[in-house]
Amino acid sequence: VFGCSNSPEERLSQRGRSSFFTQYFLSAIFRISAAAVAAILGLIILHTSPQFLPNLATKLHQHPGLTALWGIGATIATVFVSVFLAITLIGIPLIPLLSLTVIITSLVGSLGVALFVGQRLISNGDRALQQQFLVGLAILTVLTLIPFFGGLVVFLVNLFGLGVILLWKFGRENPQIATE
Repeated sequence: VFGCSNSPEERLSQRGRSSFFTQYFLSAIFRISAAAVAAILGLIILHTSPQFLPNLATKLHQHPGLTALWGIGATIATVFVSVFLAITLIGIPLIPLLSLTVIITSLVGSLGVALFVGQRLISNGDRALQQQFLVGLAILTVLTLIPFFGGLVVFLVNLFGLGVILLWKFGRENPQIATE
């Protein structure tokens, strides 16, 4: 029949495109939903502990390379500790706890990264921290929606988020917060 494409190659190609768009759509919904949850959590943290996220953003601004090293070191250490716990049969139940701790730490740190991005984009002092945080979070969310590149953005934000929390907690100096 004219106009109908029934060849197996064309059906496979259409199925592949359909699968990509379905997967992208579901991924976009997940990332936008995660951003909404992050916005709520970040605003709660800014309200209840107004200096916590600014301290993280200041640490990241002062020591970006050291923050990355802390994140890389923590990621490598997590892998080694997980392998060690898996070898010792008694430690196997601790692996999910370790993973959950690392995930929560990097997600909370990612809120500081979002504030850092917002502060770099909105540098004038008349914007509230909440607005800077939401702008940074929106920019990062849009970047995560770019196919293939978005995964790298998520990885880097989580790496820097984990690193900045660890640097803030275990670093030697306290950040100097610029009063605006």
